[in-house]
Amino acid sequence: MAVKAPQLIDLLQQLIALPSISSTMPTLDQGNRHVINALANWLENLGFITEIQPLNSDGSKANLIATAGKGNNGLVLAGHTDTVPFDENRWNSDPFKLTEANDRLYGLGTADMKSFFALIIEAIRDLDLSRLQQPLIILATADEETSMSGAKALNASHLPGARLRSLASLPA
Repeated sequence: MAVKAPQLIDLLQQLIALPSISSTMPTLDQGNRHVINALANWLENLGFITEIQPLNSDGSKANLIATAGKGNNGLVLAGHTDTVPFDENRWNSDPFKLTEANDRLYGLGTADMKSFFALIIEAIRDLDLSRLQQPLIILATADEETSMSGAKALNASHLPGARLRSLASLPA
């Protein structure tokens, strides 16, 4: 049987190894396209339909919209793929290598927000998507740490089939 997506720790290792620094300083700014492509590949292998939304002229920055199921009022799981710039002198390990120490995992993006995507994939890995009664939509955006260009592009595209809830409308 073909592996649809790597196991959780392998997912984390691969995502952390893909640089995606967003910065207002052009010398530090990087694209997120490698992260988007990896997520799209894994989610397609799990049965999602994916759309990559380029955000700049060279295609180095993009959003990912991955959808499973049909209909309206779908659940959206959204996060960003970019990380902040870092100071190597403040790290005790390689920020682009997942490192375990003291029962914790370290690497640029482990807390915000690459691990989120690895956990989503782990949670849906064995889900029978044909049984979904409403869509499940996974969004991965670019440049949340700086310009919010990814979120702005998604907002302009009026994502169909998704429900919108403000935090104020959630039960206490």
